[in-house]
Amino acid sequence: MKIIYSDNLHIRTYLLVCLLTYAINNMAQNPDSQLTFTLRNASLKEFVKLIENSTGYSFVYGEEVKIRKKINLSVQKDSLHNVLDKVFSHEDITYQFSGRYILLKKKKESQIKSRKFTISGYVTDAISFETLIGSNIMENNLKQGTSTNPYGYYSITLPEGQTSIRFSYLGYTTELRTFFLQQDTLLNIRMKDANLLNEVVIVSDKAESGNLATQMGAIEIPITQIKKTPSILGEADVMKAIQMMPGVQAGVDGSAGLYIRGGGPDQNLILLDGVPVYNVDHMFGFFSVFTPEAVKKVTLFKSSFPARFGGRLSSVVDVRTNDGDMEKYHGTFSIGLLTSKINLEGPIIKGKTSFNISVRRSYLDLIAKPFMPDDEKYSYYFYDINAKINHKFSDRSRLFLSVYNGKDHFSSNFDDTTNFKDGNNMNWGNTIISARWNYIFNNRLFSNTTIAFNNYQMDINTYTHNQYPNNQNILINRYSANYSSGISDWNYQIDFDYNPTPIHHIKFGTGYLYHRFRPEVMTSKITDQTNETVQRDTIYNSISNSQIEGHEVSAYAEDNLQINSHLRINYGLHLSLFHVQKQNYFSLQPRLSVRYQLNKSIACKAAYTQMSQYVHLLSSTPISMPTDLWLPVTQNIKPMRSNQYSLGGYYTGIQGWEFSVESYYKDMRNVLEYKDGVSFLGSSSGWENKVEMGKGRSTGIEFMVQKTTGKTTGWLSYTLSKSDRKFAKGGINNGERFPYKYDRRHNINLTINHQFSERIDIGASWVFYTGGTTTIPEEKTSVIYPGNGSHNSAFSNYFPDGLPNIGEASYIENRNNYRLPSSHRLNIGINFNKKTKHGIRIWNISLYNVYNAMNPTFVYRSKNNAQHAIIKKYTILPLIPSFTYTYKF
Repeated sequence: MKIIYSDNLHIRTYLLVCLLTYAINNMAQNPDSQLTFTLRNASLKEFVKLIENSTGYSFVYGEEVKIRKKINLSVQKDSLHNVLDKVFSHEDITYQFSGRYILLKKKKESQIKSRKFTISGYVTDAISFETLIGSNIMENNLKQGTSTNPYGYYSITLPEGQTSIRFSYLGYTTELRTFFLQQDTLLNIRMKDANLLNEVVIVSDKAESGNLATQMGAIEIPITQIKKTPSILGEADVMKAIQMMPGVQAGVDGSAGLYIRGGGPDQNLILLDGVPVYNVDHMFGFFSVFTPEAVKKVTLFKSSFPARFGGRLSSVVDVRTNDGDMEKYHGTFSIGLLTSKINLEGPIIKGKTSFNISVRRSYLDLIAKPFMPDDEKYSYYFYDINAKINHKFSDRSRLFLSVYNGKDHFSSNFDDTTNFKDGNNMNWGNTIISARWNYIFNNRLFSNTTIAFNNYQMDINTYTHNQYPNNQNILINRYSANYSSGISDWNYQIDFDYNPTPIHHIKFGTGYLYHRFRPEVMTSKITDQTNETVQRDTIYNSISNSQIEGHEVSAYAEDNLQINSHLRINYGLHLSLFHVQKQNYFSLQPRLSVRYQLNKSIACKAAYTQMSQYVHLLSSTPISMPTDLWLPVTQNIKPMRSNQYSLGGYYTGIQGWEFSVESYYKDMRNVLEYKDGVSFLGSSSGWENKVEMGKGRSTGIEFMVQKTTGKTTGWLSYTLSKSDRKFAKGGINNGERFPYKYDRRHNINLTINHQFSERIDIGASWVFYTGGTTTIPEEKTSVIYPGNGSHNSAFSNYFPDGLPNIGEASYIENRNNYRLPSSHRLNIGINFNKKTKHGIRIWNISLYNVYNAMNPTFVYRSKNNAQHAIIKKYTILPLIPSFTYTYKF
């Protein structure tokens, strides 16, 4: 019998328990053991506790170890290894087994493989679903951003993780979206109107326009500012608002023409929804064809042109029209002293298809008709029609159909008796039809395809009808003539927006333009008739009746690249080929713009731009006339080319204020001027022999101060500039430099808007500019012309061919030898707004040229009572009051 003492029993029991515990723990701590559980929005601490309770392992980690998103996981009989991989694979955390411990550590920077995802979508008005062009998108953490394209679409690629994106747009409440980015995301934003009519004057935080943009000389002009800029007869005008920008001149006082940085009106590329417009004037240049109620956005580029634009030397005016409200019907009706207009928009299929239509017509002819004599009638009117249909197939595909038609009509008819009648009719205008298709290939690649037809046509018809008795017969003579000219285009264009990363915004595309120029087509018909017998019935055609065809092919690529937080560049290349009369002209145009942000408030920019132009506008008058002719380059007339260099500085350190200064130098080649003693009077016959090609240069500096917030907003700009021309020795001005006709040394623009209350606001603009130049004879001299065949016996020995004629001729030593007087003008407009049961009623009272400054429209040489030569000026725009009634419903 063996005796066991109690102490030994206790020891053996303890050892047995330890062995059992060790075996159990080894089984529980097996990383391959199967786990089943479900977690929803769990923190790291909750996850650790669950695993420790289920496996027996203990976690060891420091405070720096954190997860970026809550844990959502459901597993069914899965191993611990797989569970840990699922939880930490998308986090900056590594794990390691060490005995019964699991060590968690924060990944080193080299170990972090950050994935990137793309956020894309449309930014629209919350009520109308109208797309918002140029809406600013900014990621608050990384300070990376972009903006919506001309169709309201945006795309931005960001690293995985917590993301906070701010959406802002002029006059709308800022929208903020915060979420965890872990996959490509479609994010459509509907922004609410903030009802801030005057909060911002000129937008400055866009990717392409304003002080913080990469481009120089790019300005977006809000539609509210266009409508509030006082103008002739209260007619809000896009071109008049652009004229208030630095570096832009109006040409003749009061006209809507644009002369930008030393260039002519034909050097401006004016686009309506991406389609070129050749004639942008009504009433001989005093109004433009753009109805503000139909316009959504206007952007002016006067230097550092993006590579997608080409074909003109001096500027690009990009006008985009409204797409139409997809949710409800509304409109605007307006009646003034000169015109009446109506704008209607609304859904065709709610949420899918919308329309927008705007109609404007002047009625001077209707008002004046009752006051004209019965035998003499005159008529003038103009009209514009804008129509657009927008259809949304899906978030990836949209279609836009647009039509514009505008015309000016002038007629005069005389009917003294039934025996004598004569008259003439003149019509000129544009027709534009376009179809645009937006398609999103993926969230980084956006495309727009455009097919368009554009036609400008001018027709003049004259007629006479004479009928009178001759003995027993009735003699009848009829004469009619028709003169027409124009240009038409077929346009195909495809454009792509590609956003691979937040620092790259790439645009590329190609296009084809088929031009058909009809410089002049003249026909006439003469009929002579006695009673019922026709003696002559003849049709004459001018030998100059012809048309010229041109083919223009272009391609471009550009990239808006952010090098770092301080440096951003926009670089690109525009290629073009123009074929005309068996002649090919090729152009390779580099574009470069650089912005360096010194600090939060100060930025510097520099830019270089090369441009080519293949069309010319022939004109001999200081105002826009329908007889002005568009003609292409030929075998003898080469394309105009320019190089522009720009440098600027910008300051935004004072809240609500912006300061800018830009300087530029532009050289131009192959610019055209009429030869000495030659002018153009409506006929293109032999035009190549009437002009000379030469060089031009323009230089200047532009200052601008803007107040952008508060009840009082506006800007003050000052431009100091010089522009001249030079031609070959022996040619125009004997090869000496002479000032360009719109070389104005000083130009000041002041615009102020003040909102007294919701019911009353006022706008005022004041302009001052020194005079341009013109050519006026300095002296008169006697000239003896060859004999006319008349004889006097006393002098027959001296003048066998007849007595000579003695007359006067003007002597001009230099071209543009006279500088016109300075001009200045104050315009004021006040609006009285009142909300009604169904809309808003607005009364506008405007005064154009408030203090009746007698600015010269043109000058001419005359004589006073003492027969001494003097220079007289002629003014056509004195003080003009007006009122307009508008109702929005």
